[in-house]
Amino acid sequence: MTGTLALVRLALRRDRLMLPGWILVIAGAVAGTASAIAELYPGMTQRIALGASIGSTPALQAITGPVYDATSVGGLTAWRATTITAVLAALMNVLLVIRHTRAEEESGRAELVGACVVGRHALPAAALVVTGGTNLLIAMLLTAVLAGQGLPVPGALAFGLGIAGTGWVFAGVAAVTAQLTEHARTANGLAVAALGLAFLLRAAGDAAGIEALPGLHRWPGPTGCAPSPASAGGCSGWPP
Repeated sequence: MTGTLALVRLALRRDRLMLPGWILVIAGAVAGTASAIAELYPGMTQRIALGASIGSTPALQAITGPVYDATSVGGLTAWRATTITAVLAALMNVLLVIRHTRAEEESGRAELVGACVVGRHALPAAALVVTGGTNLLIAMLLTAVLAGQGLPVPGALAFGLGIAGTGWVFAGVAAVTAQLTEHARTANGLAVAALGLAFLLRAAGDAAGIEALPGLHRWPGPTGCAPSPASAGGCSGWPP
């Protein structure tokens, strides 16, 4: 692991514009969703009616998942924001990990780095440290954003950590695909294909109804590590 910290500093310097961009997009999507839900559905009766409408539309459930708590703004916010933010977090981690591993080896920069006093596993370790820290920062920011809009802190924290968990999982997926192929484009394609397959599995299960596959179909999906939409309302943060 010799040289890992130096490579972490190098990666942060190279991604000084990319990382803030990803973080702001993810946090902005959640903040905008929470604000819109609170403004459009201020009454519990309106929220319950929306939940009933979603529950009767399998196609919509396939895209965003079912609503587990339509009585609270937090529950609807998490229902609407979980899938998009989980997918964005997964894509961010895939692109960043492969950018700093397979792409570096393909361009020849990894050989130049290897000529210095750098450990064999320093390159992938640095990539995982950078993405892991970024995911943790996203979790903290999402918690602050949701709590700042008056949602319960435990639920906000569960939501933030769930999105971060999705990022950590797909950082690992990308680290594996980077070792399976010779080209960064192929590694990206395999990791994104895994994300797409996981999303389709989750969508098919949710469209069929959660009684058909009681929660098991959600675990491999991009929201499997993310909280259930009830969590932002203060309930359990794990998939049902």
